[in-house]
Amino acid sequence: MRTSWLAASFLLLPTVATAQQAAPSPEDAPPPTLGWMGAATASRPGTVMQVIPPVPGADVAYNGTTTIIYMNRSGATLVPGNNDSRTNRSTVVGQTSTIPPFEGSATEWNQIMSCVREIFSPFDVVITDQDPGNVPHMESLMGGRAQQAGMPQGVLGVSPFTANCSVIPNSIVFTFTQSTRDAYGSGPALAEELCEIAAQEIAHSFGLDHEYLASDPMTYLNYNGLKRFQNVDAQCGEYAPRTCGLPDTGVVCSQRQNSVAMLNARIGVGDAIAPSVAITSPANGATVPASFTVRADASDNLGVQKVELYVDGALVGTSTAAPFTFEVSGLATGGRTLVARAYDSKNTTDATVAVTVQAGAPQPQDPQDPQDPSNPDRDGDGRGDIITGGCAAAGGAAGPGALALLALVGVRRRRRA
Repeated sequence: MRTSWLAASFLLLPTVATAQQAAPSPEDAPPPTLGWMGAATASRPGTVMQVIPPVPGADVAYNGTTTIIYMNRSGATLVPGNNDSRTNRSTVVGQTSTIPPFEGSATEWNQIMSCVREIFSPFDVVITDQDPGNVPHMESLMGGRAQQAGMPQGVLGVSPFTANCSVIPNSIVFTFTQSTRDAYGSGPALAEELCEIAAQEIAHSFGLDHEYLASDPMTYLNYNGLKRFQNVDAQCGEYAPRTCGLPDTGVVCSQRQNSVAMLNARIGVGDAIAPSVAITSPANGATVPASFTVRADASDNLGVQKVELYVDGALVGTSTAAPFTFEVSGLATGGRTLVARAYDSKNTTDATVAVTVQAGAPQPQDPQDPQDPSNPDRDGDGRGDIITGGCAAAGGAAGPGALALLALVGVRRRRRA
């Protein structure tokens, strides 16, 4: 027997009925609720979707703009109305409702943030816990119990979901972190559980249905490991397969669902590979004068946008094109920390060296200068001239053993993607 439903009876549960019957304030528009769909009860905790009409003018296709997903741990007071994260309006609440801040530790929150970022890393999104303010964004409200939003006890998360599986711009979705803690305790796996609930609710507002595939965040099925969006044409469903959408009402979005394909089409392919960066001069541990040049190398699979240089945490320069060089001056004597930070479209990578500033010290050597003794290619022929270890042949062609050694060195130097 399928445990998914459009439950008019679900709306008659006492906590929901109270919310629905409350008189909204004059400025509040009533939520355009069609019904609820899910598989959550007090004895079987889970998530639900609030089925609403399609949003007029919503663009399902990716338009090249990076989507902001705001992970809100600060709590919020919401009023009924068409979903708009910028004005704290939600179709989910039937009356003005306050969701308290996230009750867990900073360590637990950081684990949740890292997990959500990992799950959404293949797509063109920015996951932040800083309020974007009055700019378009999806909001994942993390905190409180379901009852504080007028939902039954067994609900751990909820999102609006359109009747035609389309996108809900500026949607607000809920992960009831205290309800989840009540249901599952506070063990080491709780952060991952909260992360996966948040991922499912966020994806509902991008039009994804529940999925009958245990390894995907859209599932209700148990899975031993972190659930990630799968590039698989899977059946929809909670505890039994079904078509995708609202088959009980004759609305079928599709026979099967591919989470990756849908998210690629709706929010775009992301930049999952971070740039690489290294400070090539000065060397780590070098003694340098008060004024000197810092040189960095940076690369990325899609392109480096910029490299910044920080000295003891203070930004001293930005370079947007190679060669990435920075002039540092007026440093006081003593130990200093240099950080080169490389940016691509959504990732950053740091490289750090420690130096000692000393008056009268020589300028750091430039490994790119053919006349510099530290340059391994001083004669400029494109071949290294300095052998720092191993054996050197006096002449003659390289034998098979030498070619094999070169191949192995090449593999070891290759940057891991």
